[in-house]
Amino acid sequence: MGVSLSDGPATSDSPRPSLLDPAHRPVSLGTTALISLFAVEYIAVGTAMPTVARALDGLGLYALAFSATIAASVIGMILGGWWSDKSGPRAVLVVGATVFAGGLLGAGLSTSMELFVAARALQGLGSGMAIVAIYVVIAQGIPDLLRPRMFSLLAAAWVVPGLVGPVLTGFLVDQVGWRWVFLGVIPLVVVSMAVLLPALGRTEPSEDAPYLGVSTILWAVLAAVSVGVLNLGGEHISVQDVLIGLPFAVALGVAAWRLLPPGTLTLGRGLPSVIAARGAIGASFMAAEAYLPLMLQDLHGYSPTEAGLALAVGAVTWAGGSWLQGRLRDTVDRVRVMVVGCTIITVGTGLLVAAIVTDWPGWTVLVIWGITQTGVGVAYPTTSLQTMRLSAPQVLGRNSSSLQVSEALASAVVLGAVGAVFTALYAASMQSAFAAVAIASVAAALAAVATSARSRPA
Repeated sequence: MGVSLSDGPATSDSPRPSLLDPAHRPVSLGTTALISLFAVEYIAVGTAMPTVARALDGLGLYALAFSATIAASVIGMILGGWWSDKSGPRAVLVVGATVFAGGLLGAGLSTSMELFVAARALQGLGSGMAIVAIYVVIAQGIPDLLRPRMFSLLAAAWVVPGLVGPVLTGFLVDQVGWRWVFLGVIPLVVVSMAVLLPALGRTEPSEDAPYLGVSTILWAVLAAVSVGVLNLGGEHISVQDVLIGLPFAVALGVAAWRLLPPGTLTLGRGLPSVIAARGAIGASFMAAEAYLPLMLQDLHGYSPTEAGLALAVGAVTWAGGSWLQGRLRDTVDRVRVMVVGCTIITVGTGLLVAAIVTDWPGWTVLVIWGITQTGVGVAYPTTSLQTMRLSAPQVLGRNSSSLQVSEALASAVVLGAVGAVFTALYAASMQSAFAAVAIASVAAALAAVATSARSRPA
C-alpha cells in the first residue's frame, strides 16, 4: 500500500516546515509552475480565439474549440485518477504533460479549424490527467500541516495569469502571431517538468488499488460527449435545442451517478458531500462569472476593459481568501471553514441579485464580486484538503479525479441551463435575463452550504 511520504507532524522541538524546504521545493514550485501554464493557456485561448477562428476560416466551430477541451478533460480526469492510484502519479503526470504539450504543438501548427479543435481536445485530455496527478503528488510529497498553504499557492498560480495573461496574449497575437500563443508555452512545460522530476522519483503506487474497468471508461466518454453537447447548446433556445439537449442532460446525470463516489448525488456524509460541495461551488462561480462582464457592459455602459476589471478584482480576492485559509491554525475545524466560505458565496451572490433588480451602481458590483470570490477562495481549496484527509492512499487519485469531475459536470449543466434561460429572456428584458443568471448562482451557492455542512464524517 502506498504511504504518504511526509505525513508526520512537526514536533515541538523541530522548526516549522516550509514549502521552500529542500524536501518540499520541487513539489511546491513544480506543481505551481505547471498549474500556471494550464491557467495561462485557459485564459489565453479566450483572447486569441477570434483571431484564430478568422485565420482558419472556422467561426462555425468557435464554440467547439472550447467545449472540446472541457469534454476531453473529463476523460483525462477519470483516467488520471485511476492510473495514479494503480501505478503512482509519476507516469500519469509525464504522459499528461506530454499530451498537453502535443496539443499545444498541434494547435500552433494547425492549418484548419478541424485540426485546431482536435488539438484543443488533446490539451484538455492532457491537462485533465496532469491536474489529478498533481493532487496525488501533493498528497505524497507535502505534509498535511503545509497543504492549506500549498493550495493557497496554487490559487495564486491562477491569479497572476488572470491579471497579465490577456495583455500578454494580445501582444503576441498582434506582434508575433497567434500561433506563438500555443507554441511559446511548450518550452515552459518542459522546464516545469524538469523542476518536478526529483519529487516524481519519490512518489509511490498503491499495490491494492482497484483496476480501471472498461465500463468506467465508457461512462467517462458518455459524460464527455454530454458535456460537449451541453456546452454547444445554450446559445439559442428552440424546440429542437430542447429535444437534443434533454437526453444528453439525462445521460450526463446517469454517467455522474456511475463515475462519482457512492452517495455524492444523495449527499452522503463525509467525502461524498465534500465532492458534491466542490461541484456546487464551481457551478455557482461559473454561472455568475460567465455573464458578469456582459452585464456590466449592457446594464452599466462599461467598456470591455472596464468590465474585465471585475474579473481581475475577483481573481485578487480569491487569492486573498485562499491565503487566509492557508494561515489558519492547524486545529481549526475545516468543515466549519468550508461552511463559512460557502456562506460568504451565498451572501455575495444574493447581493448580486439585489444589485441587478434594484439598479445599484456598477462599482457596487465590483465590490460584491470581490466579496463573493473571497468566499470561493476560502471554500475551494478546503474541499481539496478535506478530500486528501478523507481518502485512503489506494483511492486518493480516484477521489481527486472525482473532485475535478464533479466541478466540471456541475458547471457544464448550470452553464447550459442558464444559457438557455438567458437567451429566452434577453430580448424582452436584459435585466430579467441577468437576474435569472444571478438567481441560479445563488441556488448553487445554497446547495454548496448544505453539502458542505454534511461533509463531516458520521
